[in-house]
Amino acid sequence: MGAISHNAMQRLLAVLVVFGVAFAGPAMASKLKDQSGSDEPIGTRSILSPAKVAERTAPDAKVCLEGEECGEASAAVAAEAVAATPEDLYNSKCSSCHVAGVLGAPVPGKADQWAARIANGTDALYQNAIGGINAMPPKGGCADCSDDDIKAIVDFMVGQSQ
Repeated sequence: MGAISHNAMQRLLAVLVVFGVAFAGPAMASKLKDQSGSDEPIGTRSILSPAKVAERTAPDAKVCLEGEECGEASAAVAAEAVAATPEDLYNSKCSSCHVAGVLGAPVPGKADQWAARIANGTDALYQNAIGGINAMPPKGGCADCSDDDIKAIVDFMVGQSQ
């Protein structure tokens, strides 16, 4: 037998490639299929996909001017803010420092820590809470609390500590 011609060799390789792809293709496809377990379509998973960019850049809130319809969500937020009790405000705004006594913050319920403060009078307590004292910033850092909110929180903590 003689040597295989160049054209015959090319044809043989082409046939082998076609059969290889035909038989190996499904096996390769199964290796390449999505194995992330995500239900999202592949084109939307990238952090650069339009959906992900829109999600990240969507505004957190809507500013409503007087007389504009703001929707039910903003009314619910307003109602929640109005309905906050002094205990709710204390738990959400003040407890992170006052429960543990961070940097000398008096712990509600510990009368010995409050006795001297209470003896100075309610007005002094209010003034210190609103204006800040020692390591505590003005209003304890609660920028969205009114002076009346702070006074109610002080009254709540004093009530726990007598």
